[in-house]
Amino acid sequence: MNDCIITERLEMHFRGCDALRGIDLKVPRGSVFALLGENGAGKTTLIRILTGFQVPSKGRAQVLGLDPVVDSLEIRRRIGYVSDAPALYDWMRVDEIGWFASSFYPPGFLERYRESIGKYELPPDRKIKHLSKGQRAKVALSLAVAHDPELLILDEPTSGLDPHVRREFMESMVDRAASGRTVLLSSH
Repeated sequence: MNDCIITERLEMHFRGCDALRGIDLKVPRGSVFALLGENGAGKTTLIRILTGFQVPSKGRAQVLGLDPVVDSLEIRRRIGYVSDAPALYDWMRVDEIGWFASSFYPPGFLERYRESIGKYELPPDRKIKHLSKGQRAKVALSLAVAHDPELLILDEPTSGLDPHVRREFMESMVDRAASGRTVLLSSH
């Protein structure tokens, strides 16, 4: 199968609002794919459906060959996710949060996390609450990719970042796709 994500006639209706209307989408494996749209256009709703946190009103979706309604836990094991406002434990240090998260993943996670924060030149002994928004985004990305997910989903990942950090962030996504992994990002 060459497509990482497939949606067919996907719809999501909320009381008084049609968030998605007949979305057909194919995201090839090993690509960087961007969902672009205004705030409120349904990008995050689509991501919630793809990750199994929201059941669509109509239509179907497939992620990594799996149905998000039935196989949401397996999908979440195989993807990485970064939101626009990552929930991090502010009282932890950069190295501690990697150690904490490593208990949820197979061996190798902590080493890859440490390599990533080193590449981003993040201070391992600094508390999360003392990091800039850009540094926090780099911690969140390092956590999301340390288990080497097949699919990385980024929901407004560069909002509030300065242009230099934004460019560095986006270049790392292209590098990720070049290694055969898929990146889905949403942005306005």
